Amino acid sequence: MAVLVRLGETIHAIPLEYVDEVLPALPIETIPHAPAYLRGAVLIRGAIVPVVNVAMRLGLKEHVRPPEPPIVCLFLGGRRIGVEVDEALDLVDWSRGVYVDAGDLRIQDELVAGMVELDGHAIRLLNPERLLATEDAGSLRLEGSVAVTGACSAASG
Repeated sequence: MAVLVRLGETIHAIPLEYVDEVLPALPIETIPHAPAYLRGAVLIRGAIVPVVNVAMRLGLKEHVRPPEPPIVCLFLGGRRIGVEVDEALDLVDWSRGVYVDAGDLRIQDELVAGMVELDGHAIRLLNPERLLATEDAGSLRLEGSVAVTGACSAASG
């Protein structure tokens, strides 16, 4: 099972095992000196959660961010992150489609695990564990607060 999301004109799937919830747009606080794809952080039930701009992380240069994008909350290795998408579409059983692994497609980007053809649509299956770059994942502490190491200060809510 996966949550289908739209980024621009393309459809992506996020494996349901990582998805906690889908939220409407929330006010995002910026984090100084954070990577460009890290939009900032949101407050969700008392926890500060970093939010990744997935379109930017995927390198979609022509992407136009909608005025109030929803946030898909994920749990990754005991950490919670939000991913900003254009639209959350549906819950699907992607295993009923024809899956092709990223390696077989010669996709070099570790963010895309593969593609699946489902009901006549080519859907990119995202690899949630790669949404934060390895060097960034280690610098964020996500249990109740966000701290960015180096020159960055702790986010406040």
